[in-house]
Amino acid sequence: MKTITYILNTLMLIAITAAAVFAQDSGEIPIPLSDPSKKGKLKVHINYGSITVKGTARKDILVKYSTGRSRDHDSDDDNDDDDDRQRGNKSGLKRIGGGTLDLEISENANFVKVSSDSWNNKCNLELEVPSGMDLTLHTYNDGDIYVTNIQGEIELTNYNGEIEAQNISGSVVATTYNGEIKVGFDKITEGTPMSFVTYNGDIDLTFPPTLKASLKMKTQQGEIMTGFDVKLSPVDPVKKTDSKGGTYKVTLDEWVRGDVGGGGPEFIMRNYNGDILVRKK
Repeated sequence: MKTITYILNTLMLIAITAAAVFAQDSGEIPIPLSDPSKKGKLKVHINYGSITVKGTARKDILVKYSTGRSRDHDSDDDNDDDDDRQRGNKSGLKRIGGGTLDLEISENANFVKVSSDSWNNKCNLELEVPSGMDLTLHTYNDGDIYVTNIQGEIELTNYNGEIEAQNISGSVVATTYNGEIKVGFDKITEGTPMSFVTYNGDIDLTFPPTLKASLKMKTQQGEIMTGFDVKLSPVDPVKKTDSKGGTYKVTLDEWVRGDVGGGGPEFIMRNYNGDILVRKK
């Protein structure tokens, strides 16, 4: 019961702090963890903006936010009467605010959630976290995802933007539609499958020289290149028979498959327009 009360009080404090600062275009909020001695998880979801996460020696989480507003909304053409009538004449007025920042933060038992559901106001986030946290990050429009110095399980999802993760010890699942995926590992979690998928953009991965994995790779308009010795598997036709209609069908498996270091968990790398580069650290 004491733990529940503490968590509720923490959430109330966060809500009060957030309400006091969210009227600004930028700021920062420290988020305490319930038990800093234990591993935590961070989940971030925004619809419009970029996400940067840096692993540090912190025992809490620092959330830095900015609206990403870059245009002056004041009228700068006093001679355009029609335009002034449509918008309301702003001559002699000074801007002191605009669209509000929609951001919600919560913490419960070392699980921190940060979210913004706005599609109109851009929200750029930069978070400093304990380096041992697991991450789930998602952004949809006009933003990139950048992660550095994290030791844990990482899931990254973007739609219109790049994904980059460096100095990673653990595992990564990265998916985007328009943008490059670039990941550099210091160490990988043994026996853990990984996936890297984009439509438009290169997939550029760097692994430790001790890598043991089974690679499954496909690109439609690009090249597949690697610095590892890969034992390629033969590409055999796949034969299928329709049990109902009796149709006999033969298809070619377009995936390039091969083992590194004798094989291991499956690493999927797939794009349509771009190269696949597998580097040795």
